[in-house]
Amino acid sequence: MINGYRIYFLAFLMISATACSTINVRHVDNKGKPPKNDGLYYSLPKTAITMEVTVNKISRVKGPYAAYANKYLGLSNIITENSVFFSLDNIKLDSYSTPDPEQYYFVEIPKSCHKKKSVLLQLSEAGLVNSINDKDEIKTITSTATSSVETSEDLNEPSAQFSVNSNLAESFDTIIEKVNLDTITIEKKVLKKILIEKTIEQKAKEAADFIMRVKEGKFNLITGFSEVNYSKESMEYMNVQLDKMETEYLNLFTGITVKRQLKYYFTFIPSYTENSIYVPVFRFSAKDGIIDTSGYKGDNVYIKINRIDNTKSLSVFDNAKQNPKRKTHGFYYRIPEYAAVSVIYKDKVKADANILINQFGVVAELPANKNLKILFYPNSGALKSVEVK
Repeated sequence: MINGYRIYFLAFLMISATACSTINVRHVDNKGKPPKNDGLYYSLPKTAITMEVTVNKISRVKGPYAAYANKYLGLSNIITENSVFFSLDNIKLDSYSTPDPEQYYFVEIPKSCHKKKSVLLQLSEAGLVNSINDKDEIKTITSTATSSVETSEDLNEPSAQFSVNSNLAESFDTIIEKVNLDTITIEKKVLKKILIEKTIEQKAKEAADFIMRVKEGKFNLITGFSEVNYSKESMEYMNVQLDKMETEYLNLFTGITVKRQLKYYFTFIPSYTENSIYVPVFRFSAKDGIIDTSGYKGDNVYIKINRIDNTKSLSVFDNAKQNPKRKTHGFYYRIPEYAAVSVIYKDKVKADANILINQFGVVAELPANKNLKILFYPNSGALKSVEVK
């Protein structure tokens, strides 16, 4: 009888130890009853693809004296009207991880085990699992989606004045006054000086004359006409300043070209089931730049994603070994899959990369053992290491 009690007592201890060494991880969905025990939540990540698009905006601005460029300077190849056009400069593909709303899990811990050894989960701010039962802090580098922004860089901005001298010119009028002295009429001439605003042609003539004087000054400097023994540094400085001055005033006749770089950011999240994706992300026009896909101008810029299917056989094997009668489940993790991603514009590849797509892979589970020490790759949810403690 006593031996029977001993066997019963040992069996009870084994059951208690087993109960506290196991956990149950449940997939969070709208099906099934809510858990009765306490626990916590974690999420597996899914991949979002980002596109950084650099667009060059080229503005051609007509010079204020363009009409007189040929007359005073003999220039014919100039900008005759204002215009703006755009060009696709560069596209960069990247990715970041975000919590998958379809892959949230609840770690259920029996109440009888609360005073026993606990389970330690390290999560990111977004709820992505980093590690289980590992006390070392994991430092992760995460990236986030960025909304569309524009940055610009201006080149060849005009800085010369429209006129070299004053905007006013002197004008002389002759006023004739008739004076009657007895029977004699005398004409009296008076010169009156007034200031009037210069015409555009007068200003253009002054600017052209100034350019010729600058050219003459450069010639005298280089040939040593001034007979001054300048140092090498002084010669270089004066020559650079004269070149700059000449260019600034020539721009008043030839016009200027201003180049700005605009940056746009787009995010695309691939779906789970599609084997091949070919969808428009935005439209582009040389006249209007980047346009939303709902517009009708320009041509579509597509993102193309082809799954490599390197986890296809693994998915079939994992589904075959699933036991629907199983009541307890361990921690779930991801086995991601690579995909070939490219950006297509007018049937030409503008960018391509092989990117690990988490949601294309397989979600598998570990044994329902509480004493596992697990490290995850935070950006993919894949296993980095597993240790049975």
